[in-house]
Amino acid sequence: MGPSAVKAVFWDLDDTVLDTLSGRADALTATYEEIIGERPDARELWRMHLGVTIEALAKELTGNDWPRFVERYRAIYYASKEPLEPYPGVVETLEALSSDGLDMAIVTSKISWGARGELERAGLLDYFAAVVGWDDCARPKPAPDPLLVAMERTGQKEPAQIAYVGDVPTDVQAARAAGCRAIGASWGSLDPERLRAAEPDLLAEHPSAVLAYVRRSRRPIA
Repeated sequence: MGPSAVKAVFWDLDDTVLDTLSGRADALTATYEEIIGERPDARELWRMHLGVTIEALAKELTGNDWPRFVERYRAIYYASKEPLEPYPGVVETLEALSSDGLDMAIVTSKISWGARGELERAGLLDYFAAVVGWDDCARPKPAPDPLLVAMERTGQKEPAQIAYVGDVPTDVQAARAAGCRAIGASWGSLDPERLRAAEPDLLAEHPSAVLAYVRRSRRPIA
């Protein structure tokens, strides 16, 4: 295994590991109607604001009333008891990477306690050595800060030996800024063409492509 081998895989959460769009859209619709008084196209709002925190979205929608919007959104969203489903192939890929001895972490624009709770509900938390949310660092993605925090928490020293998997251009930008490899998760992306245009090192149509990429990098050098 040479110096170019991937030794850790960091993952975004929403639209990459877990299919949370329906719940997020429902919570955004209910909050928007309650506070703004209109019914939005919630899925389009998420598509237009790919990768942003709910705080950033609320500030754009409501200005100074954003704390109330965020509080209400989270109350509605996290009260949901709907099952949380990983995308097809995610569990198998996580299991294989774990068996191969790779460290893994979640790096998300969600608040960390919310992300950790969702992973626990989905039965996936034990796969990850760290869960890093926007509240764990000074700047969210596309800044490199969340990835650097994940590196520190997982004991990784070489960013070039880390692959970061995410569904939006800001994930690719954060990986580049941190010196990590960028893998685009087109299987869950709301805008695959924008993801492609960000030029990740790999545009994966299925989680199994992540496993194949990592294993190729770890083959012994002849």
